[in-house]
Order: sequence, then structure tokens, then C-alpha cells
Amino acid sequence: MSNTYWLKVGVLWVAVVASALAVTHYSHVSRQTYGQLTAMQREANQLQVEYGRYLLEQSAVGSFQRVEATATDGLQMHTPEADEIVMIKQ
Repeated sequence: MSNTYWLKVGVLWVAVVASALAVTHYSHVSRQTYGQLTAMQREANQLQVEYGRYLLEQSAVGSFQRVEATATDGLQMHTPEADEIVMIKQ
């Protein structure tokens, strides 16, 4: 067996080892990236739930019944009677 044969075998062996190391490295990177993706998806779902709660709270706070109850109970306001209404004409 000649020197060129052993040289070719050596080069192929180095290529196989380099390929195996590259596969191992990129497999590890892929797993890390997938872990980050699932964490971000969980966070996105949590934020979506919080946003839904916020919308419900916003609609409850701004509802007509809530405003009327706050005006009546908190500020002692009432609907004016007909004789309490003053019309201003220009």
C-alpha cells in the first residue's frame, strides 16, 4: 500500500470525524433553539390570556351601568327632574 492510499484514508477519516462533530454541534444548537421557541410560545400564550382579561376588565370598567352606579353612589348624582332642566337659547 502506497503513501497516497494512506493519505486518502487519513483525509477521509478526518472528514468523517469533522462531519460527526458538526452534526453533534448543530443538533445541540437545534435543541437549544427549540427550547427557546417553546418558552416564547408559552409566554405568548400567557400574554394572550392577560390581554383577554384586560379587555374584559376594560369593558366592565367603562360600561354604562358601572358609570351610572359610580355617579349615583360615589358622587350622589341623580337624573334631573323635568323642573330641574334649564334650557339655554342663544
